[in-house]
Amino acid sequence: MTGVAMTIAADLIITHADIHTMDPSLPRAQAIAVHQGRIVAVGDNVDIERMAGVETRRINAQGQLMLPGLQDTHVHFQLSSADLYHNASLYAAANLDELLAAIREFAERHPDKAWIRGVGFSSSVFNPEELTKELLDSVTGGRPALMLANDYHNGWANSAAFEIAGVTAGSPEPANGSYVRNADDTPKGWLLEDAIWAMNRIAPGYTDEEYLEAMQHYSKEFNRRGITGVLDAMVNRNYMKNYQASHDRGDLTLRVRATSKVFAHKPLDEQLRELKDLREIYRGDRVSMHSAKFFLDGVLESGTAVFLQPRCDTGGNAELMFTREQINTCFAAFDREKFQLHVHTIGDGAVRAAVDGIEHARQINGQWDSRHQLAHLQVVAPADIPRFSSLGILANFQPLWAQPQPEADAIAEAMLGAERSEWIFPIGAFVRKGVTCMMSSDWGVSTYDPFEILQSAVTRQNVGAGPDDPVHNPQHRISIEDAIRGYTLNAAHAAWRDDCTGSLSVGKYADLILLDRNLFEIDPGEIAQTQVLLTLLEGQEVHRSPDFG
Repeated sequence: MTGVAMTIAADLIITHADIHTMDPSLPRAQAIAVHQGRIVAVGDNVDIERMAGVETRRINAQGQLMLPGLQDTHVHFQLSSADLYHNASLYAAANLDELLAAIREFAERHPDKAWIRGVGFSSSVFNPEELTKELLDSVTGGRPALMLANDYHNGWANSAAFEIAGVTAGSPEPANGSYVRNADDTPKGWLLEDAIWAMNRIAPGYTDEEYLEAMQHYSKEFNRRGITGVLDAMVNRNYMKNYQASHDRGDLTLRVRATSKVFAHKPLDEQLRELKDLREIYRGDRVSMHSAKFFLDGVLESGTAVFLQPRCDTGGNAELMFTREQINTCFAAFDREKFQLHVHTIGDGAVRAAVDGIEHARQINGQWDSRHQLAHLQVVAPADIPRFSSLGILANFQPLWAQPQPEADAIAEAMLGAERSEWIFPIGAFVRKGVTCMMSSDWGVSTYDPFEILQSAVTRQNVGAGPDDPVHNPQHRISIEDAIRGYTLNAAHAAWRDDCTGSLSVGKYADLILLDRNLFEIDPGEIAQTQVLLTLLEGQEVHRSPDFG
């Protein structure tokens, strides 16, 4: 047993569990003791029972698997909570009729809304030629409308929205974004990259109360799926204020770290001051801002990903959203001020630029425990993978995307050719090179459900697929042990909270979950069916399944 000498009884003991601690010094145990929210002992049932007093709460885990609480280190929690709670959900639309029906039904159900908003249509199923502003006019009754694609890099607006925004023939394009145009230069309907956010700023925003209401709901939903911590991948000052308010009200049953976006077109000194101020204000144990977010490219589906070699289908390539000089300057400036860098990189050209920029920052500022991380890593040149290890860069993957998706896979292979397509989401290659890898969701781009994501990391197949069904790049599968480490210990490391979370170790917070099946023993095709029986945050129940007595 590991523990601390105690003269008072534990507040809580959990016995008869199958504990995988994720702590290499004591990997397995049967029982755990908690006092004032922290773990004070881990060991066998007999030893932990001795720490109980008259008022100690007891939980018999009934032999079920216990893990540290899961942490999603790339999620747009506040924005997606509001988008999904207050708008039309378009994720399930598989064809044009279903898409239009979902928008029409939402518009009819909400006659009081000034704008019709929706989120989640697939940018690989639908295209700019069919999603015209006139088509959206047909189901929105004259009210302005804005729909966001599931990747948040593509959008769709109607005639009234373009009129309010002043987008006409000859009107300027926003920085790092564009409006798809007709032959006469009028907007067609489809929005690319920052054109979405230019339109979004014109549409009515959410009130603080609407954000808080949505976060209260989804905090519990995340707990229900075993998540106790998140890293919000793009916040602003108001988001941080709302996170703190939600925590102060007792509604935020998650730990929140956050990263704030840096823009290529804004003065560096001004943005550095803003992020330093946010970091100073929001530095609490449960709510804090700690890193700087950079978008270096877009996504494959909209043709805005940046590659090392031209596309096979068109011979073209997108441009980086920051020049290489800007990348070096900005990375060095934020690294010097001890900010973690959190970088959106889809294409191998963006990955190379980011790694080069981090290497430049290290040469200028020297080495420190920076934990800079690159997110997404859809296409990576094999030669760059060892550089992650040598530079201490973390790899943040969304394994759900690494399962067969016929429409998206066809787009990718046409762009990349067969050889480069072998290096799409190369999670296994990163793990084998010893790179610290995190598993995360990028919700609301796709589901936040960690068990679907874990299954995809292990099988690289669709949820519900059989053993003989298609596999996406099977050479990059990883083990369930590595996948869980990516949601626990590695995730805590990436969020700069492995000193107090990520493993079930003495001194750390009692953030833990009990599951209805043993992920290490079941068929990998059953991982997604896992149910969470119990979720504790600092030793307090934030979820209990009705099936757990």
